[in-house]
Amino acid sequence: MSHWRLNNPRAGRVKTALAKRVKHQPRHAFCAERAITALWDELVSVSTRPMYRAGTTDLAVMSVRRGINVWCRDGKFFWNDVFGSTVTHPASDPAGAAARLTPAPARQTPEPGRHALSLAPA
Repeated sequence: MSHWRLNNPRAGRVKTALAKRVKHQPRHAFCAERAITALWDELVSVSTRPMYRAGTTDLAVMSVRRGINVWCRDGKFFWNDVFGSTVTHPASDPAGAAARLTPAPARQTPEPGRHALSLAPA
């Protein structure tokens, strides 16, 4: 038993033409979600705040702390710092981006009367 859709000799050519038009990314293509996951893994060890992330292969975002969201697209991380300027960093270096995103520890002010170096003779 035959069917006109199954035995149509042109169906193979149509499928081949459609397959050539569909753009598939190669296996080694950049994946924004994997880059955000790598950054997440770097930051989760030093951050105590809850962080949120979402994304696809083309675009991903992660909320690091209040007011700072890191976006990943086209092989780059980018975010706005606390002063409002845009910071970019290559997505191939999540450890470097994590170091730039981790806030500097608060400076300790010396207590009066307690100094690390005493000049008085012992």
